[in-house]
Amino acid sequence: MTRAKVTSPVRDLPEPIQFGERSFTAGCDLHIEALAPYRQGLVLRNLVSRLDVFPDPAAWGIRLRRAALVLPPQDAQLIKRELDPHLKPYDDAVDGYRTL
Repeated sequence: MTRAKVTSPVRDLPEPIQFGERSFTAGCDLHIEALAPYRQGLVLRNLVSRLDVFPDPAAWGIRLRRAALVLPPQDAQLIKRELDPHLKPYDDAVDGYRTL
């Protein structure tokens, strides 16, 4: 997981970007502020029952697959509080992701 800021509007991409088996046709620019080392981040599934954005915790995965998911401010604060202890400066954590 990462903490990043959106730095451009979401727009249609000239060509879809592929991550694993999923293809994305829209995107935006991000400024990555901090990054959790690979496989050492927050497990979002463990927070689902505490997040208002998922009114039906049993179907949280479906809701998360939307192109954009707007978090209520209290959910963003909860995720930030839980995520921050896992984060490292980008340059200290990025190498673990380069082999993917």
